[in-house]
Formats: sequence, structure tokens, C-alpha cells
Amino acid sequence: MLKDTNSFDDIESFIEHLKKKKDIVGIVEYGGRTYKDMSIGGDYDLTVIFNKPISNNFTGLHFHIAGIPVDCMILSVDDFSSEAPSNPFLLVHLNCTIIFDRDGITKNILESIKTTWKVPEDLSDFENNMFRFISKHIIDKLQYRLHENELYSKYFIFSSFNWYLECYARIKNLEIGKPKVHLNYIKDNDPELFNIINQLYSTNDLDIQFEMLKKCANHMLLDIGGLWASDEVLFHMALDGKNIDAEQKDFIKLLFE
Repeated sequence: MLKDTNSFDDIESFIEHLKKKKDIVGIVEYGGRTYKDMSIGGDYDLTVIFNKPISNNFTGLHFHIAGIPVDCMILSVDDFSSEAPSNPFLLVHLNCTIIFDRDGITKNILESIKTTWKVPEDLSDFENNMFRFISKHIIDKLQYRLHENELYSKYFIFSSFNWYLECYARIKNLEIGKPKVHLNYIKDNDPELFNIINQLYSTNDLDIQFEMLKKCANHMLLDIGGLWASDEVLFHMALDGKNIDAEQKDFIKLLFE
């Protein structure tokens, strides 16, 4: 175990300390807490950006300042130069706040990723078909085996709801990776779905939980054609593939006739 030896009185003093280090070109924050907020509850999220890579073995660290958990990502300018983020966590930098910027470097790299890393507003055909297939596949896996292993079924139901929520957020063009924001959006904009989710989480009855999960799936995918239907052929698309009816109908004929 590595001992946490920092003695900062608050997050702001830690930030001021970092600003003095010449290899650091930027500091950004994201999440619900600002660096001046020392209230109890929740954590603090920031990224420290160096002019050169620090390590190939780690990308951040976790520690506490005055009892507040700190999630500190460690990146370099090079990490923002790729055409796509190396992992989905980096997408938080599309919606972050600069709290330190040396010579405008941080502003420039954040401006550049708004173009290169921007998530397209419209779903690709790959995403559309994948969401519809996997969402139905989840239901199929539980449909006739719900009570074979009830603990696993409960685990699978709630972990699958996380998947549905991520799909819904993508369909509605909500910020990626923020389930609290997504649930608040549903509360404010889709009371019927919000009620279904509340029923899912408020009951201990496995059969009701499964029914609510199915209702969630059907409701969340309405905008993209709903769940994969039992009398429908759904193609597994290439990442940049397009649903072309004539091509797909010809292949179905070749395969089945």
C-alpha cells in the first residue's frame, strides 16, 4: 500500500501548488464539484495535463484531500492528438472546465477535440441495429430461465438496465457516462419511463422486475424501431455500414431460397 502523504488543507491549495510546476500545461475539472467546494459528500474529478507523457503504466491516481476523495486523471498533450480517444473516459474532456492553462495550450487542445472526438448526433446504422439486437437478446436470455438462478437473474436485470440507460442516452444525444444526468432527464421529460424505472427498483419481486425491464427496453428503443422483432431479419452491420434494403433483401433470398 502506498501512503498518502499530502497535507493540503483544501483542493484549491492543491491546484495552486500544481500551477507552479513548469511541466504542467493545464488543469481541467468536470463532474458535480468545483475546486472551491469543500462540502462533505461526493468526490472531486480533475485532469492534470503535462507537456510530455509521464508513464505508459498509469493514467491517473486516487487520493484524499481533507477527507474528500479525489479522482485525478494524468494525461499529456499527446493524449489529445489522436483521431479518437484511447478510452471512453477521455470523452469527459468534451464538457470540462479549464481552471489553469499555460500559454493557451489547454484551450487549443480542447478546441481541437471538439471536432475530432465529437460524437455524431445521428446514430449510425451499426449502433441502431446493435442496440435493437442486444436489447432483445438480454430479454431472450432471461425469458424462460428467470427462476433457474434467482440471484444471477437479479444481477443480470440491474446490470442490463445500465446498458439500456446508456443506449437511451445515446439515442437522445445526452452527455456520455453521466447516469445521474440521464435519470434527471427522464424524470423531467419522460414521466412514463421514470415511473417504470421506479417500479423496477422499488420491488423485490423478480417477476415484476423482469416485466419492468422489458417495458424499459421497449420504451427506450421506440425512437429507433423498438426491439428486434421475432419475424424480422436484423443485419449485423459493419462499423461504417449502411442499411440498404435492396442489398439485404437480395442476400436474404440467396440465403433462404
